[in-house]
Amino acid sequence: MGLDTDLKALCSVQLFEGFPKEQLRLLAFGATRKFVRPDEIIFRQNDLSEGGYVVVSGQVDLVVYKDKLEIPLASYMKDSLVGEIALISTNRRVATAISRADTELIHIPRELFHRMLMEYPELAVLLYQRIGTSIKKILTQLEQVQIKLDNIPNLSALRPSVLTGSGPDKAD
Repeated sequence: MGLDTDLKALCSVQLFEGFPKEQLRLLAFGATRKFVRPDEIIFRQNDLSEGGYVVVSGQVDLVVYKDKLEIPLASYMKDSLVGEIALISTNRRVATAISRADTELIHIPRELFHRMLMEYPELAVLLYQRIGTSIKKILTQLEQVQIKLDNIPNLSALRPSVLTGSGPDKAD
C-alpha cells in the first residue's frame, strides 16, 4: 500500500479528524504496515507500550484473562485506533490485543507522534481535549470490567474433587 492509502486511512480515524493533511502525511510517511492472521497477538497485557495501531481492515479485540478465562473488553474495526494513550505516554498495556480475522494495521510509534506534536503544537490542544474524553470513557469501561471480573468465580476452587478424582463427586 502506498502513502496515499495510508493517509486516507489516517484521515478516517476519529482522533485525527480535522488534522491538516500535512501533519497526517508526516505520520503516514513514518508509520509502518503490519499484517496479522486470525488469533495472532499484537501486544500482551502488561507489555510496555510503544505506540498505537490504526485498523485498516479486519478486527482487533482487546481482552483480559482471569483464571484462564478470556474476557473481552472491546472490538476495533476499520478506521479505529487501538492504544491511543500509548501515542502520548509510555505505559503498560491494560489488555491483550488479538486479531480476529486477517487484519491490516498501521503502527504509529510514539516518537513519531511526539515529533508531529512538536512541529505542530496547535494540535496538542485539540488532542488534549479528545484524549481526555477518551480516558473518561476508558475508565468507565474498566470499572465495568472490574465488576465482571469480581463476579467470575474461581473455577478451580469450585470443583477440585472432579479435577483430582476425589471427594463427593467420585463414584464409589
